[in-house]
Amino acid sequence: MKSLKYLCLASAASLAAPACAQEAEAQPEAGDTAEIVVVATGFAQPRDTTGQAITIVTAADLERQQAVNLTDALRTLPGASIAQRGPVGGQTSLFLRGGNSSQTLVLIDGVRINDPSSPNAAVDFGSLLAGNAQRIEVLRGPNSVVWGSQAMGGVVNIETALPTSDLEARGALEYGFADTVLGRANLSGGSGPVQASLGGTFYRTDGISALAGGTEKDGSRTWALNGRIKAELVPDVSIDLRGYYNDSRVDFDSAYSGGAESLAVANNRQFAGYAGLNFALAQGKWQNRLAYTRTDIRRRGTDPVVYSYNNYVVSGTIDRFEYRSSYDLAALATLGFGLEHESTASSTSYEGDPAQLQDTDVTGGYVQLSLRPVQGVTLSGGVRHDDYSTYGGHTTFGGNLAWSLNGGATVLRATYAEGFRAPTLTEGQPPYGNTELKPETARNVDLGIEQSLLDNRVRLGLTWFNRRSTDLIVYSFSAGRSENIGRVDAEGLEFAMRIEPTDRLRVEANYTLTDAFNRSGSFTGKRLQLRPQHSGSFSVDWATPLGLNLGATALLIGDSFDDQANLVPLDGYALVTLRASLPIGDKLELYGRVENLTDAQYETVAGYGTYGRAAYAGVRVKW
Repeated sequence: MKSLKYLCLASAASLAAPACAQEAEAQPEAGDTAEIVVVATGFAQPRDTTGQAITIVTAADLERQQAVNLTDALRTLPGASIAQRGPVGGQTSLFLRGGNSSQTLVLIDGVRINDPSSPNAAVDFGSLLAGNAQRIEVLRGPNSVVWGSQAMGGVVNIETALPTSDLEARGALEYGFADTVLGRANLSGGSGPVQASLGGTFYRTDGISALAGGTEKDGSRTWALNGRIKAELVPDVSIDLRGYYNDSRVDFDSAYSGGAESLAVANNRQFAGYAGLNFALAQGKWQNRLAYTRTDIRRRGTDPVVYSYNNYVVSGTIDRFEYRSSYDLAALATLGFGLEHESTASSTSYEGDPAQLQDTDVTGGYVQLSLRPVQGVTLSGGVRHDDYSTYGGHTTFGGNLAWSLNGGATVLRATYAEGFRAPTLTEGQPPYGNTELKPETARNVDLGIEQSLLDNRVRLGLTWFNRRSTDLIVYSFSAGRSENIGRVDAEGLEFAMRIEPTDRLRVEANYTLTDAFNRSGSFTGKRLQLRPQHSGSFSVDWATPLGLNLGATALLIGDSFDDQANLVPLDGYALVTLRASLPIGDKLELYGRVENLTDAQYETVAGYGTYGRAAYAGVRVKW
């Protein structure tokens, strides 16, 4: 059963699809309350001009929450659920709207970090620190017209610190439970036409036992570097360079060696690079971008006790070339189109065996038209075709409507979107793959409304979604390979609320109802594993007149199951975090928090350890 080795690992890495950061800095076009998004079309646009459901997490949000890793912020968003195996650094999966973790496309500065050497190409969020993240956009639902494969359940775009014209520096140092140390710093500035940003983050912890009940602690160490350079060569012509590097060492417990006392270690390295040329023609009406991106991932596992599945060396690379364009035909229409080509390769070796080499190429293109027939109404529709050297061709359609009423106070949204996930190299190629696999596909319908009241001090949002996924790739033990035998139906509601009764008080809440069921095979009618039906969060932040900032967040997760047969239940839980910060002058701030205040006993994955009550304190500086 050597092929089962490929089902024992999942990790993170990259592809590419630029997310035009310089355009994301532009000012909103649809009123002071509009927010700029990129994940809808690949180019910046006000959020109230797209029918797709998108949530934005800002740098201020991350700082207010005192987020350590990205999942600290993502787990509080509508439609998102997190499964973490053990301590910080352990394998961590994101599920959007009940979809599989492999069906979410994740980008860092426009470069995909889905690992082509992983069995299902899902992203492991365990080592992705919040660090110098500037902004996160989360699009819930398919959007493969723009982003291609894996944009089936949603798209997460993570943007690192942007370059600035003025010299700016900031940093933070934190210490807490389990001898945990976190440090980060970022420096940015510019001179004439050149602007740059460079930063780094370091994290280490003694951790806890990854498997519940163990006495041997499983710690982790991660450091990451981020850098960006923007340079205007001549008016309307600029270059954009971006780079991200992540190096982590994670202790983990293995069922194949020692159980909760296992000494297995994973060493992972991840690089995502982007080089782009931006130019405008026709008096700025025609925006163009040429880009090359490189993703390089290396993962190595070692186990000093047993020579087993825990000893492996795997790598994955993606080289991608693309051209993207947006042309304003008139005040009432914008045409977007793009051409892309990428080459993907992986190398996998277990137990010192000769490496298995696999590769594929894909060439794709899309056209998308946005119409604004009357003020406040935006209609968008598009089509995409991808041609894989190993899997054949696939065509994707999608369209959406946004209707912004009464000056943007009310926004109605409607979306029909298709998504697909091409078979991974492991699933679809020899020696263990099935060359006859077809892509997974999804069809999704969204209906939503957002309402602003009292001069935008109250914002309410409600979205209904329905998604049917077919031809899901499932490993068949009887056939000894992956097959297109899965079908899933998911339906639900997402509610979000933000209230700011005064300039000092902010209250936020959200609730998600997710009904995700298997509709094929022996598990027909069973709920998808690790997908709670009910989830939500509530947070309040108060800037006191004395200068002290106080806040609290309650994360509320309902019951779920850990297995496909729904025989292993996971009880729901509530986690409460208290936090405080105290500015000292303009350049210094002290902060601290207590996580899991009530010392709740819970599991996000059956049998894996979770943190009890834990306290942390730190200092931030900026100048």
